[in-house]
Amino acid sequence: MLIGIIGGGQLARMLAQEGQSLGARFSFLVEPNEDSAPVEGLGEIVVHNAEWDNRTIFEKLGEPQVITTEREAVDTDLLQALSEFCRVAPDHHAVSVMKNRTNEKQFIESLNIPTAKFAIATTKQQVIDGAAKVGLPLIVKSSENGYDGKNQWRIKTDQELKDFIESYSDLEVIMEQWINFQTEVSMVATRSLNGKMAYYALTENVHQNGILLTSVAPATQWQKKFEQTAQSYMKTIMEKLNYVGTMAMECFIAGDDLLINELAPRVHNSGHWTLTGTECSQFKNHLLAIMGVTLGNTQAKAPTAMLNLLGKEFTEDKLPDSSTSLNWYNKKVKPGRKVGHINILHQDPEQVTQTLAELKNKVYLDD
Repeated sequence: MLIGIIGGGQLARMLAQEGQSLGARFSFLVEPNEDSAPVEGLGEIVVHNAEWDNRTIFEKLGEPQVITTEREAVDTDLLQALSEFCRVAPDHHAVSVMKNRTNEKQFIESLNIPTAKFAIATTKQQVIDGAAKVGLPLIVKSSENGYDGKNQWRIKTDQELKDFIESYSDLEVIMEQWINFQTEVSMVATRSLNGKMAYYALTENVHQNGILLTSVAPATQWQKKFEQTAQSYMKTIMEKLNYVGTMAMECFIAGDDLLINELAPRVHNSGHWTLTGTECSQFKNHLLAIMGVTLGNTQAKAPTAMLNLLGKEFTEDKLPDSSTSLNWYNKKVKPGRKVGHINILHQDPEQVTQTLAELKNKVYLDD
């Protein structure tokens, strides 16, 4: 089966790598200024030409049987148009809900699933009114094109709010209550064409400057109390959207509450641990789902951790032992850029924690 992927980054790379064992072939639609080095050698790379019509794009991709995307910042009109020629999964509606934070928050609220108090603003007066509704401290995020800490503003004081209002220029933003959380967790799940669900273990995450740094799965301290709740949220969301493929849900744990922070209509950084920690990774299950094949086993083999390599070069000879593995994305190293990750798999959770701490120091302190 030929699968078209919109995007040519590391997620597309890992999808294609995992798809090789399934006998799948791939083509990639990338933008003219996009770095497609991660997918070189993994299939046909098609550079998007704005003058092409939808039929031409489909033909340039090799007339795939199914099309998917590695990102939510995608032209949903294009997704809808391409669905006239083949299956697109997830579909344009699901992506449109999650590519825009306003749509996403309102969707979550409509399902009566807990999330932070929020307000929407497109004018300075609405920013003032929204701050009064939400209260300080708060976080402001652009409704679109905000990820890894970009286009986000933390506002803790009246002066910071005043400064933000003075600089504000009618960008659609969402203003969210600042949550005093104990920890951040995520869940990755896959839903098949026939509606079957497969859940991965609840995962505990640590971010640095708004970018994911580490993930540990299972999130043992929180698993018993919150995993079934997280699964129920995912099931409700994915069924409502008639979603096909892998989705990620990031949450805050605040006291006895599990609050959804963000959703992602794609495979996700916090699920990279599944490449070594499960029999069937998030990438492979996404492909199985969109191909219409029975989903694979998501049970964790053993405690697993993931360390992101953010603007740091690393080679396999620096790995401490066989419990660790390196996944390099074939990207040029730039400050803060996700260029790879290291997975740690061990039957002893304490050993996983210790190795993660040692590797983090090695990568970020031993320059």
